[in-house]
Amino acid sequence: MTIVKNNWKLLTGIVLVIVLVSTYLFSDDNLQTTTFPDLLEQENKELFVLNTALDTKVQDLKIQAENLQEIINEKDQQIYHLKQTLDENINRINNYSVLELERFFARLKTDSIPH
Repeated sequence: MTIVKNNWKLLTGIVLVIVLVSTYLFSDDNLQTTTFPDLLEQENKELFVLNTALDTKVQDLKIQAENLQEIINEKDQQIYHLKQTLDENINRINNYSVLELERFFARLKTDSIPH
């Protein structure tokens, strides 16, 4: 009789464990299948917001780059004109005679300190 009681206890324990494990497994699967698409949708929305913010930032940076390129082009034009004026002045001075060179350098004033 004690063997039967022990077997019933063991059998009841095994059945109870099987019921608990199966309940946990089935309820966990149901939770995962219902929340997984929701999680994906939420992550998709977050990524969409982040993507929109990044697109805005990229657009702002493109506008800044265009503005900076315009400034660079203006500075390049200024440099070109300054070089052209410098070359013209050098060529003009280069064509001076000795007398004209003396007159040119005579009108220059220097700040020199006597030794």
